[in-house]
Amino acid sequence: MDLVKWVKIQALYDSEKQAQKTANIVATTEARLANQQHGPQYEVETRVDQIDGKWQVFWRKVFIGNKTDCGGGCQSCSDSEPKPKKSTGKVLPFLQYCLSLKKRQWFLCKNRCL
Repeated sequence: MDLVKWVKIQALYDSEKQAQKTANIVATTEARLANQQHGPQYEVETRVDQIDGKWQVFWRKVFIGNKTDCGGGCQSCSDSEPKPKKSTGKVLPFLQYCLSLKKRQWFLCKNRCL
């Protein structure tokens, strides 16, 4: 495994609490950006150091493996496009009869049926 260099955030914080809050935000954001649904997975490590009375945040990405699939069985991540659903509506018998008539008869039948 390659050793990844620490990235230094330029901002300095007055309290360790502020620096830790920033470290948590960086870890969450970078992990979301680095990880791919099907591919390399990373863990983001952070550390907070005190430098000249101020606090500074450092972070790095650590490769933890490849994810080949979700391992579920839901079929939600298949490569094929979803098939359109076929309409299962029914034509009411009296409308079916009306639709089978010629134009003038259909108009009269429609007014009676509907």
